[in-house]
Amino acid sequence: MPKTRALAFSDLAWGTREKGSPGGRVGIGSFLRPVEETDPAVVVFAGDAAYDRCSRSGLDETELFLGLLGEIASGGRHCVVVEGNNDDTMGTYARVREAAEENSYIHEISGEVRDVRGIRFLGVPTGRERRMARSAEEPVDIVVAHAPLANRVWLFDLPAACVVTGHYGMMASVVAGKAYLALDCSPASYAVIDWEVGWQRIEYVAGSCRIDLRPGAGIAATGCDPALLRDLTEGRGSLPYPDEVDALRRAKREIATGRREEVFERLLAMEIKKTHIERYLGRRGLPSRRAR
Repeated sequence: MPKTRALAFSDLAWGTREKGSPGGRVGIGSFLRPVEETDPAVVVFAGDAAYDRCSRSGLDETELFLGLLGEIASGGRHCVVVEGNNDDTMGTYARVREAAEENSYIHEISGEVRDVRGIRFLGVPTGRERRMARSAEEPVDIVVAHAPLANRVWLFDLPAACVVTGHYGMMASVVAGKAYLALDCSPASYAVIDWEVGWQRIEYVAGSCRIDLRPGAGIAATGCDPALLRDLTEGRGSLPYPDEVDALRRAKREIATGRREEVFERLLAMEIKKTHIERYLGRRGLPSRRAR
């Protein structure tokens, strides 16, 4: 299989300030520049591209997004799109689905598996993380999601090699054996994935910080101050995010044989947020806030 390159964005920050852009604001050209620079076969939008809290444009952002999709598709590149929690705030997301029906280069994959340029994608829209993880059967290559932080651990139960999610926060790491990319307020953050029977290289960009991931080779970074690099590769909590995911997934196996209260107390002592525990393991057995 020849190498395929994918470029991923999420939570498009239409109308926000951008140094060096015409008019100083994020517009269609702000996304076309990295597309031209990285030359992907597939451009991925992990939610909140048609409307997002990051945006400040005051314009019809769905129309801007449709214009961007049209520009990308006209160049012979495929677009993979998943619906985010804000996308239909203005009741306009149906126009994105219509565009996908009319253009064979645009793929709206929310809740679906789709093969695009040799990569098998699974789209996981907001709120369907647990349901889709529990019902998944066939392996896929890349999960494209728009998951709140408390729901993301379910994504690591999906049979996939790579997880790309939007919604909030930025991170690039290997978690539970999968490449994990969290994007926010693009184009300030984006990721380039080189795929050839698995991911071969990932370049993650967050402002001036660039992180390079390769299987079995660890993480290399340039332009990142130490605090930012720690946030981007381990998360902002006192417990590194890869360790949190491992602890929660291990706990799920343990409580299957009982000892829920003991396991939950251990997770809380590790400073894992109660909401993260509840979303993945349920509330039964969790001590009340007063008891803590």
